[in-house]
Amino acid sequence: MKDMEVTVIENREVIKDHFLLKAKVKGRIPAFRPGQFVMVKIQGPQVFLRRPFTAYECEKDTISILYKVKGVGTRVLSKMKRGEKTFILGPCGRGFSITERELYVVIAGGIGVAGVNLLIKSLKKNVWIFFGTSSSSNLSLLGNLTNYDLFISTLDGTYGKKGDVISLFREKIDDLKNKDVEIFACGPKEMYKSLKDALLKYRLPCQVLYEERMACGMGLCFGCVVETLDPKDPIKRVCYEGPVFSLWELSL
Repeated sequence: MKDMEVTVIENREVIKDHFLLKAKVKGRIPAFRPGQFVMVKIQGPQVFLRRPFTAYECEKDTISILYKVKGVGTRVLSKMKRGEKTFILGPCGRGFSITERELYVVIAGGIGVAGVNLLIKSLKKNVWIFFGTSSSSNLSLLGNLTNYDLFISTLDGTYGKKGDVISLFREKIDDLKNKDVEIFACGPKEMYKSLKDALLKYRLPCQVLYEERMACGMGLCFGCVVETLDPKDPIKRVCYEGPVFSLWELSL
């Protein structure tokens, strides 16, 4: 983990209230595992605590985050201009574990695509992507992931299958039962509940990126705990024992 001084080189609005920030790192960027996150210092007097974001892309000397404006912190962040400086602490937390499989299935709900972009780029081949969003106007969040096998749902039916992404995924589950497959997901808690219900019959391996409000991001403040099924130590810190968990260890 390293506190990196960075300079903003791009901070553009991808779709309404969703921004892609790219920053050049002063010095050498440490290695990131897909699913690990950073804590970004928000410049100015309005925000005291840093904000957590999953690493969206990491290159030689640049790091990117894709984020949605939800509150004061992200709104101030969205105003940062090219050339402004700040600090990014990372890599933080436990990322995805990747083992050799016949097929990888990645499920992203809305801005959850930000949490799996680096993962998908690492998998490179034999990847099915299920992406669910509210409307076709949000499809730009996919960036250059359109080169993969895509299954898309929209809640308003303006593109792909009408409905939520797990309903779409259910239509393909039988195609997976005889394959050596691993599933990865990033999205809201309700999506994980539906996913767990859908997979109960097959018990396929599944890792999920769990998002929670964080204060320190280093496991010190216990402000981001989640309940698990571990009988001895059920309370886990999302920032330290996570943010990636097995779907089957979470109490949902």
